[in-house]
Amino acid sequence: MTAKNKAFLCFLAGLTLLARTASPAGAEDKPAPRLKLIFAERFRSETWDNAINLNDASSEKFAYTRNKTTLGLQWFAAKGLEVTGKLTNEFRVYFVPKDRPFGWNEVFFDNLYVKWKLPQGLPFTLTAGRQDIFLGEGFVIADGNPLDGSRSFYFNALRLDYEARPNHKIIFLLHSIDKTDTLLPTIHDQDQLLVERPEKALAVYYSGRFGKSTLDAYLIRKTIDRVDVADVASRFNTLGARLQVPISKPLLLTFEGAVQAGSYGKADRGALGGIFHLDYSTGNAVPFLKTLVFGGIFLSGDRPETEKYEAWDPVFSRWPKWSEGYIYTFIRESRVAYWSNLTSLYGSLVLDFGSRANATLTCHRLGADERDPAAFPGGEGVGRGMLLVGRFNFTISQYLSGHFQWDHFRPGDFYRPGASRFNWFRFELMFRY
Repeated sequence: MTAKNKAFLCFLAGLTLLARTASPAGAEDKPAPRLKLIFAERFRSETWDNAINLNDASSEKFAYTRNKTTLGLQWFAAKGLEVTGKLTNEFRVYFVPKDRPFGWNEVFFDNLYVKWKLPQGLPFTLTAGRQDIFLGEGFVIADGNPLDGSRSFYFNALRLDYEARPNHKIIFLLHSIDKTDTLLPTIHDQDQLLVERPEKALAVYYSGRFGKSTLDAYLIRKTIDRVDVADVASRFNTLGARLQVPISKPLLLTFEGAVQAGSYGKADRGALGGIFHLDYSTGNAVPFLKTLVFGGIFLSGDRPETEKYEAWDPVFSRWPKWSEGYIYTFIRESRVAYWSNLTSLYGSLVLDFGSRANATLTCHRLGADERDPAAFPGGEGVGRGMLLVGRFNFTISQYLSGHFQWDHFRPGDFYRPGASRFNWFRFELMFRY
């Protein structure tokens, strides 16, 4: 075990001891220590073609299974004190291409944290260690390690929640991650890439309720280090807010917007990003139809003719928020799931088939804020194309659920003439205990 691993584990142990020592001494305030087993088994079958290079003539076709196992323990050591650890493994079995060798991949700490609600009525909760963090609807903070896909989403973070008053919370957050997992030990280490370059962040996130409306506001300072001569270091701030307002009883408006300022190498950085959606609840007026959604996305792109860098950085939101398949099309344009230089107007139908099944159908008219003169995408316009996403969710029992998802993309003039459409399909079964 490296010195870093020992230091981190000692830090968690020390924090646990400190919290237990500071807990109220009264026996009536000390529930019996309780252990909870965490077990999850996820099976996925995925198949897709052409999503990376949009070329039917290529041999780029994939069909494989993803098999993810999570085993952990949650220990409620004392009143207000929780210690959680989870080990996870995900391996793939490839059917296409056939030359992909089988490997068990690695077993790693998916979560390992101490959560302590301070005693004596203090309005603070401290969470230290490897933890999942999802704020708002994931526009800026959702996934701390995007390069391992949905294998994990963790942040190596120190988080302090301050309950200023009922329905008003301020979150202070520190996060750091290296290219690979250098913080905690792994079994059968495969040097799985987590991010392209080491990242650090400091964030303040406010969330409050005002009557039936909610307001979030945040400031995030993120640094991306340079580790190679071809890399570009970046230091920037993201200042934004999210507002959700009921316009009338069936109509709900959600808007989130943010600005970014800082540096990108030697250039100044300035970018804009935002989303909105109107959700209309039909009640029982139309059978099976639960909600109608109309929304939009704007993520600025870089203008090659200026010295300033204007491309939106997705901060910690490189996850399949809008599509599971289209994240791969970003690979040759920039990097996987790097939502930037993107616009969309979309509509969704949310269908309800009872307590055990529901579905969502979404149609995006995708565009780009700026043309890209590079060889890929290779087009002369700003129309990315049409994206259709359909998802059917089902529940078999309290422990077993699953879904089917289909993404279909038809390229527009943002891409080279003759760019091919692609299909992406997934079937999932999830067992949780």
